[in-house]
Amino acid sequence: MKKTIANSNKYFSDAKGKEKMIINSVYTSAKVEGSKTTKKELKEHYRLIHS
Repeated sequence: MKKTIANSNKYFSDAKGKEKMIINSVYTSAKVEGSKTTKKELKEHYRLIHS
């Protein structure tokens, strides 16, 4: 079986963990670039895309 991020990363095992990991990584990247985006805005945007 090919080892991929989807089956080796424990955060991808359920949708809630995947959402949290993606939001945290995007938030961290945005902070490095000096963005004023909040985690709440990112959560709303993520749910809008994946609904």
